[in-house]
Order: sequence, then structure tokens, then C-alpha cells
Amino acid sequence: MGMAARAVLGVLLLCVGLAGCAEYAAPVATVQQECERSGGVWRSASGSCERGGGGGGGGY
Repeated sequence: MGMAARAVLGVLLLCVGLAGCAEYAAPVATVQQECERSGGVWRSASGSCERGGGGGGGGY
């Protein structure tokens, strides 16, 4: 196998390997970030998202 063919094969193997790793990439947003984006308050001690009750008496 020639030197150029080996280089091409190496690049192809590298690309295939990197494409396979994309499956294991970290999520784009964490649960905490999603909680805060939706208006909730993240409670790190319990690892949960607290959202308001939304009661609010109407201002008629």
C-alpha cells in the first residue's frame, strides 16, 4: 500500500472514530439549565426543580 493510500485510510478511520463518539457527547443543556430556563428554581441539595404554584389572584 502506498504512502498516500495509508494517509487517506488513516484520515477515514479518524473520521469514523470521531463520528462514533458523537453518540456519547454530553447533553446540550443540563437538567438544571432547563429548569432555570423554564422559570423554575434549581434546588441542588435535593437535585430537583421547584416551580411556582401559579396561584395569583386575578386583578379584577
